[in-house]
Parts: sequence; C-alpha cells; structure tokens
Amino acid sequence: MTTAKRKPKPTTDRGRLEALRDRLAGIIDSPETSPRDVVSASREYRIVVAALGQTAPPAAGSKLDEIAARRRRRAAR
Repeated sequence: MTTAKRKPKPTTDRGRLEALRDRLAGIIDSPETSPRDVVSASREYRIVVAALGQTAPPAAGSKLDEIAARRRRRAAR
C-alpha cells in the first residue's frame, strides 16, 4: 500500500479558512458536482470568503525578515 502525501495542516485560523476556501472552490469547479451541491458549496464559499475578509492579513515579509529585523534591533542597542 502506498500512502498519499498530504499538505501539512494549517495551524492558524486564517490558514484553515484558506484551506477550506480552496477545497470548496475545487468542489464548485468540479464537473462531477451536482447542481444542488454546487449551490450548497457556493453558499459555504461565500461565508468563508467573508470570514477571511474579517481576519487580519498575513504579516508582510517572511519569518526570515522578522529574524533579521530583530537582530538589527539588538545590534543597535
């Protein structure tokens, strides 16, 4: 048996909402999804997108940028 490689689960609320949004978009775009299920998934998609709009945007820059900024602040002391 082979195991399917999965993406690591997001650890933040925003990450979980983004993952759910992407999954719902896949369901909506799939030609195998029935019209009734498209309506249900579309409603949930709108709710998730609205919730994403209410969350704080991800921090500008990467973790490496944050570390470099901390080192600069420490060196300036």
